[in-house]
Amino acid sequence: MEQTTPCIDAAAVQAAGELYQQAAQALLLAYQRNKQATRHHSDGAFKAALHHARLSCEHVAQAHAQLDRALEVSARLSSQAATSVSASQSRSSRSASA
Repeated sequence: MEQTTPCIDAAAVQAAGELYQQAAQALLLAYQRNKQATRHHSDGAFKAALHHARLSCEHVAQAHAQLDRALEVSARLSSQAATSVSASQSRSSRSASA
């Protein structure tokens, strides 16, 4: 019996992985900026705290945008995988009945 693997676009898989990685990096930067803002705030340097808080928000927005794109790519890949799996199952059931 022949085993078939789903036809998934390797470039799309790699692109989704890169988007998730970039989002993780942006979230890490946001966390670091937020820590800096907290330190500045506790030291009474409110202008510096505001600056770092704004940068943290920008990093979070970048991560959100990257995750949105990654989810779109992942949803497309998921539907491709489901389509190819159902097609291979129907082929195997036809060959088994013949």
